[in-house]
Amino acid sequence: MASIEFVKVSKHFDRQPVIQDLDLKIEDGTFTVLVGPSGCGKTTLLRMIAGIDPQTSGTVLIDGKDVTRIAPGKRGVAMVFQNYAIYPTMSVRENIEFGLVNNKVPKAERTRLVETIGETVGLADYLDRKPSTLSGGQRQRVALARAMVKNPSVFLMDEPLSNLDAKLRVQMRIELIELHKKLGTTFVYVTHDQVEAMSMADTIVLMNKGVIQQEAPPEVVYRKPSNLFAAQFIGVPPMNIAPLGEDRSTFGFRPENAVLAAEQGSFHFSAKGEIATREMLGSETIYQVKTGDGRSFMVKCPDDVFHVDQEVYLGVPADKLFFFGADGNRIEERDARYPDFLERLRGQSHG
Repeated sequence: MASIEFVKVSKHFDRQPVIQDLDLKIEDGTFTVLVGPSGCGKTTLLRMIAGIDPQTSGTVLIDGKDVTRIAPGKRGVAMVFQNYAIYPTMSVRENIEFGLVNNKVPKAERTRLVETIGETVGLADYLDRKPSTLSGGQRQRVALARAMVKNPSVFLMDEPLSNLDAKLRVQMRIELIELHKKLGTTFVYVTHDQVEAMSMADTIVLMNKGVIQQEAPPEVVYRKPSNLFAAQFIGVPPMNIAPLGEDRSTFGFRPENAVLAAEQGSFHFSAKGEIATREMLGSETIYQVKTGDGRSFMVKCPDDVFHVDQEVYLGVPADKLFFFGADGNRIEERDARYPDFLERLRGQSHG
């Protein structure tokens, strides 16, 4: 196991800065997920840890040791990619032990390792099969087993589930969480899928344009987003955001925290509108409500009781509201400006 630390790390491609002076500490034994839109720098960070694409400046430490001049194969890390890169002509066993053969590990030890790890990832009955006879999820497990057999102190995973169908992705997420528990190794996982990030991570590192927007456990990123970007990136559907005044400050609320009713209720924020769209998803229904002043809000309800074009009242309690300053940062409850923001919202007309 090992901690990972980035100290004032920058990365340039063709003199274009992708990451500038980034500091980040990934704790030993955690499941850390780097998440953000395409091109935000998350895979670049992963490749720096692996040594595949070293930093332009700054220091990368693994277990407190500067690895800048240490070759990728000597860093004690194993990487699992989006495309599994499994050798089709080799059996599952041969794929898993490929690195051990290259490192001249004795045959008896290779057999023991492959069979132990095959058992761990649920491939014990498939070791003598060719990859072409396996499902996508089983092939992904071969790639994991091949990484595990190296007994690395750090697992790096770059969008490893993106080639799987939705049902299999859910299953593999659960398997990876269980695998992390079993191994206790440091996992660093890259994804652009915020559901993956929320369901798997001990710690989320949310990135945008090479800058860390928030670093916190999933529930903190969800309940206390640090800024507008975090508020709208995490959550399905994303947080509703609307202007609060002419100073570019805004307010927001999660779709599941709004109450829809046929009659007006008593809420800190309320608005009258019409149901514009309805998505019935089984356990919940998502409505788009358009208000008289041209605004649009998404509302997630456990019950499917409204129809398109129906007139409704939307209400949000004070403790479910978020406020953001002109700089996009969230105004915390203890901030001296918070009561004023609450009052400004109450004073608006909502028709």
